[in-house]
Amino acid sequence: MAYSMTGYGKSLYENQLISMRVEIKSINSKFLDLNLRLPKNISFAEEKVRNLLRSRITRGKIDCYVTVHDMHASFTDIKFDEKVADAYFGFLKSIKRRYNLIAGITPVQIASFPGVINTTESDEDYDKLTDCILEAFNVAIDNILVAKKKEGEILCADCELKLKEFENLVNNIQKVSADLPAQYKQKLEKRIAELLEDVKTDETRIAQEVAFFADRCCVDEEITRLRSHIKQFANNLHNETSGKKLDFVLQEMLRETNTIASKANSLDVINNVLEMKCIIEKIREQIQNLE
Repeated sequence: MAYSMTGYGKSLYENQLISMRVEIKSINSKFLDLNLRLPKNISFAEEKVRNLLRSRITRGKIDCYVTVHDMHASFTDIKFDEKVADAYFGFLKSIKRRYNLIAGITPVQIASFPGVINTTESDEDYDKLTDCILEAFNVAIDNILVAKKKEGEILCADCELKLKEFENLVNNIQKVSADLPAQYKQKLEKRIAELLEDVKTDETRIAQEVAFFADRCCVDEEITRLRSHIKQFANNLHNETSGKKLDFVLQEMLRETNTIASKANSLDVINNVLEMKCIIEKIREQIQNLE
């Protein structure tokens, strides 16, 4: 199913580690334009969030808004080194005996010495919190994809109707073009008869002129290619990330339509061609919203 490039999704995420809100907005763009800046206290997860967004959204200008309401994660491990503490304790006891000191040895004294209490960053907490942040973004992405899919279905349905109108106009041109040589022959014979009343008509020369006219205004090849493009467009319309490919097919359809216009020698053909160009432009406006 094709997806529109416009949409909105949000998620409200809360657990024992973090409480946060994620909002994602998307509008049209030729490429993926990602605007993401996480709050400073969770900026360590930004690269993984970017990769997640790139893997699930292919085109559009994406704006992400993140609010962290509360965070309970601790990124510090505190470790007590018993061997170092024992060494300091023994040292303090020897000083006390040597100088006959009365004051006792307190835990605060021992803990204040270097190496007794050590603090290190906990990678495990970072990983757990990163998983929570990615989960919050996944929920928001799921919601925006629902909106993008719904709008994509509407755009595709409209394109299908316009494509059918375009195909009907192609059929009209094929019917009109088939009668053009016979009509031209009648007009040519009538004109010659009016100008040269007493002169015998050269049927061979008229046949040559009609054959030349038929070859010059023949649009069979263009119609065949148009039918192929119509089929290709219809087959790719509901595919994901088909917007760029559909735009290319439309360019080819417009080129064939312009070729028919250059060969047109009939008001009916010209009128149909004008309608075809209008429809192509309307379809182009719609597929510019597709990924």
